[in-house]
Amino acid sequence: MDGLSYRFDDVVKLWVGSKSTWHYVSLPQAMSDEIHTLSQYHQTKRRGWGAVKVEVTVRDQQWHTSIFPAFDDGRYALFLKADVRKALGIAAGSEVAVTISLLW
Repeated sequence: MDGLSYRFDDVVKLWVGSKSTWHYVSLPQAMSDEIHTLSQYHQTKRRGWGAVKVEVTVRDQQWHTSIFPAFDDGRYALFLKADVRKALGIAAGSEVAVTISLLW
């Protein structure tokens, strides 16, 4: 089932933990619900904490990572690594267009 893709726009937000700060974007609620349902059929390839493996494309950058159901509302979050943010010139408050492809 590789290749199921989703596209969305979001503003980069900050999550501040006790020891670190993370930049992330949130997937829309309906998209998160659908991905969560689909992931139930592919449990052998799921990662810890309900993570789902994805390939991400933002502008000309493409990488593999995981999305996480990180918040109480069940929406998946895509955390953005510092090297990706630097390469794209984005920071908290930047609006980005994201394409994710599920990797089962």
